Amino acid sequence: MRSITLGIDSSDEFLSVGLAGPNGVIISRSSEPGSQNKNMLHQYLRNVLDEANVNIAEIGAISIAIGPGSFTGLRVGLAVAKGICWSLGLPLAGVSSLLAIAHSAEGDLNRILAVKDARRNEFYFAAFERMDNVLTQVIPDAVGSADEALAIIASGYKAVGPGVRELGKYTAGNLDMAERYDRNALGGVIALLGKEKILKGETVDVATGAPVYIRTPKLRERKS
Repeated sequence: MRSITLGIDSSDEFLSVGLAGPNGVIISRSSEPGSQNKNMLHQYLRNVLDEANVNIAEIGAISIAIGPGSFTGLRVGLAVAKGICWSLGLPLAGVSSLLAIAHSAEGDLNRILAVKDARRNEFYFAAFERMDNVLTQVIPDAVGSADEALAIIASGYKAVGPGVRELGKYTAGNLDMAERYDRNALGGVIALLGKEKILKGETVDVATGAPVYIRTPKLRERKS
């Protein structure tokens, strides 16, 4: 029985890959920011599978970070995930990259603002609250200005994620703008979250599924 879920995130400046089985995360790895071209995703997948001593034939489902994030990265990741699903006849789940960041937060944070750099002086963000160890999204995935994100932080949320340091450039330097998340955990988190969605019947159509961009891609974008 193929009981392993493969998690993939190529929505940022790094690649994240993880595997989750019946007993939780098997392996979770992320490349260094800027060190992996999105076209190297196939090789990075193979490296992680080899490290975990898992054959691609043992994969029973795939979970992909569906957005928001780099337009190019989202397209490449989804194309790779779809290709594997088509060839092996696997179900596909789509997970918000911001939800994955929130679940990868370090420390005992109860009010979290997951943040990614959207460029053009904007940020992707979503807010979450934890109660009885359950994380609930209270502000949906959005794109907005630094001022909008900072206003949420000022209301009592801790910023978490790869966009935090860039967001810090818009402050007077009086806020703690540490990233506060485990980048290496993202692949495994996405695998776990996707596994839960598939068990609920919440899958992405392999033929028609598309990235969740939040905003419309512009033709002038070259580096995403």
